[in-house]
Amino acid sequence: MRWTHRISFFLFLAWLIFLASPFVALYDLAKAVDARDLGRISDRVNFNALRVSLSRQILGAFVDGRDLGDLDRQFAIGAGATLLNPVVEELVTPEALVDLLEDGWPQQATGGGNSGGVSPLRVDRASFGMAWRTFIASESQGFRSITIPLPATETKEKQFRVTLRLKGATWRLTGIDLPQALRDILIKRASQVVSKKESK
Repeated sequence: MRWTHRISFFLFLAWLIFLASPFVALYDLAKAVDARDLGRISDRVNFNALRVSLSRQILGAFVDGRDLGDLDRQFAIGAGATLLNPVVEELVTPEALVDLLEDGWPQQATGGGNSGGVSPLRVDRASFGMAWRTFIASESQGFRSITIPLPATETKEKQFRVTLRLKGATWRLTGIDLPQALRDILIKRASQVVSKKESK
């Protein structure tokens, strides 16, 4: 009976550690961003998956904004992926990620300026209440993937939705759903890139 209790306790403890592990990984990423430690950031981010995530958002919204038939839409998606690649590539480097996660606004990719973006990783102001609220708002997709809305205190339109995926024993950033205002700026920039290329 005593061994049953001990095994149950250790299993429960292991489950708690597993539940906390993606948030610990996110905290570590936040500290790496604060320190501008590009090596540590690269270890915590799957840039190929992040590229797909950002491309899907920008390209999808760009194509949805046009009146196209099914065949035209497929052609536009194929052509748009090539045309919009420079805009997406500006976002998927360790330096750009620091820029984005530090104050919520990637100056290089948006052509400068700042719309008063909110940093999704406010580690210095973190509290137990904020951590609990973030934990409750997170959405698990099985045991290997979790999506965390950040900051938890902001409205959905202003939140980043950060997706982490477990590979081996390491949680890595694989996607960021951008706030609507930032997405609109990037889509506008993408349209300008396309217009310039079409006029040549």
